[in-house]
Amino acid sequence: MKANIKTVSWLVFIILIAVILRAIFEYAFEFFSLKYSATQFITLLIRFTITGIAVLIWIGIVMRSDSTPSKLPWLIFLSFEPFIGLAIFLTFGRNFRKSLRYKAHPLIKDGAYLTREPKTNFRDESYLSIDSEITDIYKTAYNLTSHHAYINDSKVTVLTDGEMMFPRLIEELEKAQEFILMEYYIIRTDKIGKKVLKILQQKAKEGVEVKLLYDAIGSVLLNRRFMNELRESGVEVVANDKVYFGLFNTRVNYRNHRKITIVDSKVAFTGGMNLGDEYNNKSKKFKYFRDTHLLVEGLAVHSLTSLFFRDWYYAKHDFIDDEKYYQANKIDEKGLVQIIPSGPDFPYPPIRNTYVKLINNAKKSIKIMTPYIALDQEMMTSLITAAYAGVKVDIIVPGTPDKKSIYLVTQSFFEPLLAAGIKVYKYHNTFTHAKVLIMDDKIASCGTYNLDNRSARINFEVTVLLSNSAVLKLVQDFALDLSKSKEVVYNKWKKRGLYDRLIQGLFNLFSPLV
Repeated sequence: MKANIKTVSWLVFIILIAVILRAIFEYAFEFFSLKYSATQFITLLIRFTITGIAVLIWIGIVMRSDSTPSKLPWLIFLSFEPFIGLAIFLTFGRNFRKSLRYKAHPLIKDGAYLTREPKTNFRDESYLSIDSEITDIYKTAYNLTSHHAYINDSKVTVLTDGEMMFPRLIEELEKAQEFILMEYYIIRTDKIGKKVLKILQQKAKEGVEVKLLYDAIGSVLLNRRFMNELRESGVEVVANDKVYFGLFNTRVNYRNHRKITIVDSKVAFTGGMNLGDEYNNKSKKFKYFRDTHLLVEGLAVHSLTSLFFRDWYYAKHDFIDDEKYYQANKIDEKGLVQIIPSGPDFPYPPIRNTYVKLINNAKKSIKIMTPYIALDQEMMTSLITAAYAGVKVDIIVPGTPDKKSIYLVTQSFFEPLLAAGIKVYKYHNTFTHAKVLIMDDKIASCGTYNLDNRSARINFEVTVLLSNSAVLKLVQDFALDLSKSKEVVYNKWKKRGLYDRLIQGLFNLFSPLV
């Protein structure tokens, strides 16, 4: 399989080089052999210059250390349509770690923002008492992120949908005495959005410190007048990476997809749910919007607090390191809880690599619920290898898509997964937004992370890695979700029509960009 991929990759590279060389020779021939008017000469000069820039970028992409599949879509764009390809690449293809805004924020590098995070000594007796195959996964995540693996001091409660999450969120916000820290990818000024934001407004008037961070692209439809009223009440509102002109601006691409709320160091919320009516099952499009959120209590709250202030520092150039935000109390609860961030600021994708470790360590089962699938070769290989090793792999995807084009990418991965014996299920004729992976019913991940390249390498994400009583609740939820899902039968799926195969195959080519 690897040999075939390597052969195809070389063939594609050779074809693309031939296309580029041909374009260069054609332009050179026109330029030196024909007579032009001034306008024609300038037009040709511009075309030649853009093609030259595209060639230089093409060479730069080839020399990058990225995997071949992630480079090919850009090479195809630049080879066959250098003008449009150049514009798209300069907007979506440039490396975040080479940007000025990354270099201007040194504290986001190498976990430097974790000034209140203890070091994890996996040789400590408390860690040695746990199965080494469990602690090895936490060690991997720790070495990737420097986020502490909290042991026997934190509690996690699973909130299965919006009808469970929003009442608890509102309850905790209303009890706030000292501060509220909140960040979302999407905030809507709809019914549930206004209800939550009005609580923030009231709390600010009462003297509670309130900081609200939202993603400027994800929350583009916010009511500006309402947000101004929020600011006037004393809520400190900050937008992450505003975009005034999108073309050639990488801010359009690298977005903060995290959802975090912290109240008085006592509780923290994170998971798949944004602040909007659809997450509260009030969607006009979907009958029921399946999602999972987590309520974290205990010392692990500090790790989410550090991550919030990392994002606040990036958005506002103001690093906050006050002890008053780190006053969580220990909760006696068996097990490990670790916050794992991911994003383009890391040289390697931490959550994705932790997922590979989870899958490779599995002995009995892998349970996955995800809204999107766009797997890279390593993730695909890990899942297929696990299945061939006798691990039961079940994946639940939406029965109804929120984005049809992305759903085509998801479906393009069905056949190789099914052929390996992996079970794929479509959820109950509606959408599921939950992002859950469970290994051997012992350790689980739940957060904002989707099984696609955007979550792995482009968006800023967060997940909670847990091995405590909350895992049992996630396992029970998965069993219930499975009973409401319809299995995709391999023998039927591989007989799907030629058009479906073609369109899915075409969208699969660009899965590294999804």
